[in-house]
Amino acid sequence: MPCTSAGRLLPTRDLRFLKKGIHTMKNKRLITVLAAVLILAAGIGVGAYGASTYGTQSDPLVAKSYLDSTLTPRLQTQFNAKVDDQVSIMESQIAASSSGLNFAVVNLSSGQILKGSVGCEIILRSGSALGYGNTGLSDVTDGNLVSSGSAFSQNHLCVVSTSGDGVKASTSVVLLVRGGYAIT
Repeated sequence: MPCTSAGRLLPTRDLRFLKKGIHTMKNKRLITVLAAVLILAAGIGVGAYGASTYGTQSDPLVAKSYLDSTLTPRLQTQFNAKVDDQVSIMESQIAASSSGLNFAVVNLSSGQILKGSVGCEIILRSGSALGYGNTGLSDVTDGNLVSSGSAFSQNHLCVVSTSGDGVKASTSVVLLVRGGYAIT
């Protein structure tokens, strides 16, 4: 029975061309798939050949003698230099910070002023003194503020919160000080 196309009958010879066209499309797909499989197989083969022939025991990519005599000593030298640099930096930081760990005994005569840097800690051991500066010192023993002109309590730990604040000696005083300071 002849095929119809858009409502009309096609002659039998036109059907042969349609069938041939269908077979041609199947052949093109088959050829494309086979070509892809061959290319993939060739790539795998080249990779396997390359992996098996390079870097063998008899022909290494990098000679062990080069690693032992040249590269390893150079890397060790660079590593040791960097470690030595870091150790010296850390030692200097430790030395700088450990110098401020201990209290220093400071003697002031009447009228002298000790001006502390921020974070400086001051303890009045003997004598009488007044607070000095703009904002005053924090008395961490009582939790009070020692403002400028206020009496300093003995054996109380006071902390400088603003650079330049400190203690003015009314009589000869002995202070324990930790942190940066200047005497005027």
